[in-house]
Amino acid sequence: MNNQVTIIGAGNLTTSLLNAIHRSRPSYKLNVIDIDKKKQAILKKFNVNFFTSYTDILTKSELIILMVKPNNYTKVIEEMNLYLSKKTIIVSFMAGIESSLIRKKLKQNIPIVRCMTNITISDIESHVFYWMKPFSKSVISKFENFFSGFCKLKKCSDEKDIDKITALYGSGPAYYVYFNQIIKDIFINMGYSNKDATLFTNDLMYGTSKVIQNTENLNTIISAIASKGGTTQAALDELKNNKINSIFLKAIKKAYKKSQNILKE
Repeated sequence: MNNQVTIIGAGNLTTSLLNAIHRSRPSYKLNVIDIDKKKQAILKKFNVNFFTSYTDILTKSELIILMVKPNNYTKVIEEMNLYLSKKTIIVSFMAGIESSLIRKKLKQNIPIVRCMTNITISDIESHVFYWMKPFSKSVISKFENFFSGFCKLKKCSDEKDIDKITALYGSGPAYYVYFNQIIKDIFINMGYSNKDATLFTNDLMYGTSKVIQNTENLNTIISAIASKGGTTQAALDELKNNKINSIFLKAIKKAYKKSQNILKE
């Protein structure tokens, strides 16, 4: 199959994934299919072959990576069917779409790997979590050989774990940035310019991420900053009194439930 990989869908996560692949410079021919021709200019720097419709490149691809919106999966798979080969592996990053749903739409018995990552894969060697049914060594090898070149692979023991990872890890950067925005807004509220607020907040978040990088017990860092009766402790007490932990847990469980029922709501 000439080491070809085809990505279907050219959204933000595809761009992040291509950035990661581009860093590793793999010996794979990369194709992207998206109905929006304007996306071709955005992806030009990645040296990919761009198509707006399905062709026999799918037949020649070792991996077909699905990066489309969940509610479009039926139409996409039905249109793909004409070009699929039994030697192909379907790799799905579609949130909430179980492998059994994909299999029902396929006309051939093709291996399916369900995955999740997040946009940080664009800049760092981030994790790709995956689940698959037991397949032959050659199938596993094809999947791992491609992805291990630019990310850290983590196998899930149960497909349901992918929904948990979607809520926690896939959506995680949005929670982090949301909190970042809150801090920035408070800087501005306290009289700092937007420029300074952006600089100070980014310094704060970047520096803190470096400090916690190799720390398993994050409470040790909090204890080192928050002295009894001090300013930090006063703020933390206010957060706890307002049950910030429960609010975060409730929000993430909401995301998890959405991933489990993405086609039902």
